[in-house]
Amino acid sequence: MSKTKILLTGSCGFIFSNFVRYILHEHSKKYSIVSIDKITNPNTLNAIYVNKGHQLYIGDVADDHFVNLVFEIERPDIVIHGAAESFVDKSIKEPQAFIHSNVLGTQVIIDAYLKWNVKRLVYISTDEIYGALQNENDPSWTEESPMSPRNAYSASKACGELLVKAAHNTHGLQYNITRSCNNFGPRQPRRNLIPVIIGNILDGLPVPIYGDGMHIRDWIYVLDNCSAILKIIEEGKPNEIYNISAGQEFTNIEIFHEICNALGTGHNLLTHVEDRKGHDRRYSITNNKIKSLGWEPKYKPLKDMLKFTCSWYCNNKWSIKKG
Repeated sequence: MSKTKILLTGSCGFIFSNFVRYILHEHSKKYSIVSIDKITNPNTLNAIYVNKGHQLYIGDVADDHFVNLVFEIERPDIVIHGAAESFVDKSIKEPQAFIHSNVLGTQVIIDAYLKWNVKRLVYISTDEIYGALQNENDPSWTEESPMSPRNAYSASKACGELLVKAAHNTHGLQYNITRSCNNFGPRQPRRNLIPVIIGNILDGLPVPIYGDGMHIRDWIYVLDNCSAILKIIEEGKPNEIYNISAGQEFTNIEIFHEICNALGTGHNLLTHVEDRKGHDRRYSITNNKIKSLGWEPKYKPLKDMLKFTCSWYCNNKWSIKKG
């Protein structure tokens, strides 16, 4: 039986370097995987090393000529488009980069899909396209909730969704869209909340928390997101959107103290800093639709997975060294 070939974009980022390993280690009999990444961050070099069992093409997804050459060579069955500028703080200062990668890059991938007769496109979006909930009593978003993005990152991802849907309506493109909550786990770069907290505590530095620290996020361990994406590929209904969540909501302050508890130190390093512009108060998504496919989050509860993540960083301090 021939393998299904997956072409993955953004393979050296946190989530999709984990997805590559997940396929290589657990599903290599059924799938082969090739990938594209621009390699703009030196932290991605380790992802290349640990994922060297697959073919990686280095280039920009917004480069039409490059992307078409990769599609011509590889002729993938399925494309997972995960490449994106995703750091919200950067989107506030440099929104043009997000339009280039997240909007133009998505259209280039769509065009290549149509040209090279790919069977399905899985577009990786975000729960941030829904906007912001104001308090913990507001109902969680479903896949039918309206999009209301509030920064350049979420707006660019919402635009990507619309381009995918337009290609479906115009050209018959077959797709799925995933909207995941916040991911965490080992090897996440020291720009995201959890590795920033861990790294600063290990270095004895103040831990900056935006505003009052009561912003609420929904958290999922990265391998649960990976398994959900594969479940959608295998059993998801074509041309449907799926929220991906483990149903674990915590304030940033609660995350900070859980990490301090896991490390046995650091509570005194909490430092409130000026809030980020347009900082959304709460994200929360339902996961009933993805669970209806038979998927369940495996890596819970959050407290235990934070302990595991902290232990990994303590044993791999090179990975979180402040540059």
